[in-house]
Amino acid sequence: MSVASQKSYCAGHRQRAREKLLDLGVDKLRDYEVVELMLFLIFKRKDVKPLAKELLLRFKTIDKILDAPKSELVKIKGIGEKAADAIKIINGIALSAVKSRVINRNHINCFDDVINYCKLNMKNLVAEELRVLFLNAVNEIIADEVMQKGDIDTVKIYPRMVARRCLELGASGIILIHNHPSGDPTPSRDDIFTTKRIAEALAVLEISLQDHIIIGDNRHVSFKALDVL
Repeated sequence: MSVASQKSYCAGHRQRAREKLLDLGVDKLRDYEVVELMLFLIFKRKDVKPLAKELLLRFKTIDKILDAPKSELVKIKGIGEKAADAIKIINGIALSAVKSRVINRNHINCFDDVINYCKLNMKNLVAEELRVLFLNAVNEIIADEVMQKGDIDTVKIYPRMVARRCLELGASGIILIHNHPSGDPTPSRDDIFTTKRIAEALAVLEISLQDHIIIGDNRHVSFKALDVL
């Protein structure tokens, strides 16, 4: 195939891929086609289908491509510094979009949005983190903070620290979220014990612990759903 023919084929393929997205929606696309569309924004003329498939072979899923450290992305042949930076920017935009959907609501009325936001932020972390959503009296999120970072299988949760921050922000309630890097969101005995201690400490201050969510690998556990709270 001549250079001119290759350019014509690539341009036609890109146009067909864009039309497929617009006509059918992203849910009807294969994963590699979604990654291709992202790479179209980075590489203006290059045939990126092999690169899209290589990224999926290495990182397995689209979200793990976006979450991958820049140091890992540049190990893929064809992904240089600028391309890796672009992927991280796209990931940041995706996170910001979901965050604004949750944070800018008048009040929390869609539990799924909160879960999706937490999954995007936490499910691929290599160490445990404690995130807290602070709520006012009408369930508006007034702050979203990572309060503690731990190691691969534990993070310390201090009731006094959580209570103090609630008072500083004037929060009426909170949602605790932490992740299990192992992928299994099943709460440990310590998770349950500490959660109950925090709920009791906050209750004295008339602050409600509305839920504690553990994020795993494409799974989550809600303490409220388990009747722990």
